[in-house]
Amino acid sequence: MMNILLPTDFSDNSRNAAAYALQFFKDTPCDFHLLHVVPIPSPDLVTGNMRMSPIVKKHFDKLLTWLESIKTNPGHHFHICFKADYLIDAVRAKVHEKKIDLILMGTKGKTNNEGVVIGKNTSDVMMKVKCPVLAISENAVFKQHKQILFPTDYNIKYGSKMLRTLLNLASLSKANVRILEIFNTEKEPSEEQIINREFLQSSFSPRIPVLQTYYSSKEPNPKKIFMANRNVDMIVLAAKNLNLCQRFLQNEEDKNIPFINQLPLLVLHG
Repeated sequence: MMNILLPTDFSDNSRNAAAYALQFFKDTPCDFHLLHVVPIPSPDLVTGNMRMSPIVKKHFDKLLTWLESIKTNPGHHFHICFKADYLIDAVRAKVHEKKIDLILMGTKGKTNNEGVVIGKNTSDVMMKVKCPVLAISENAVFKQHKQILFPTDYNIKYGSKMLRTLLNLASLSKANVRILEIFNTEKEPSEEQIINREFLQSSFSPRIPVLQTYYSSKEPNPKKIFMANRNVDMIVLAAKNLNLCQRFLQNEEDKNIPFINQLPLLVLHG
């Protein structure tokens, strides 16, 4: 049984993320924890206490009814949670309380500007909550994941805990993992990078069917690399590799890169 946290602001993007979760884990028993967080003070609180307002309850009821109507696995169960708190604190508490295996959320909420690619709340959860996060764009349509792209510069050590989520998700889809090596100077890879590379590759074998490696050097904008790697179904980044993550998560509009409008983004912790 997997425990999956679905933060929701009841926007179309968060609704699409929830539907994506049901399809992705259609063959896996799951407890889905729907979390709605409001700041303090908030009009979504009943005056004088910390209970949700009738309008929030109505949103939850509507969302639950819809999820129950589209689910295909009787092993999928939904639990609602309302919290008046800072978003990151509320998510961290729920991850600890429910032993969450994965946070699955939309790339942006209803308060974000049209041109924003990754909303601030989603970016904050990705980088500040020590739990794997799978972000789903509002334009994403679920399809079986066959090719997963894992960009890395090998500047961090990959522990088994960090890779566990990727291995499990790849196994569910029987997907291949492509390691995209990003080297910025002629002196790379260094001895340390080579050690990290060998550990990463040995961690995948023999569980992952095929491991394909792509090389890139001196490309200042890693998003451009996707132009040569369009046939992928998911992007994976390690949160500890902060420099690389920041380059990918910049809020810039670029409709020519498939990741921006279609691909789920998985951020690993560990």
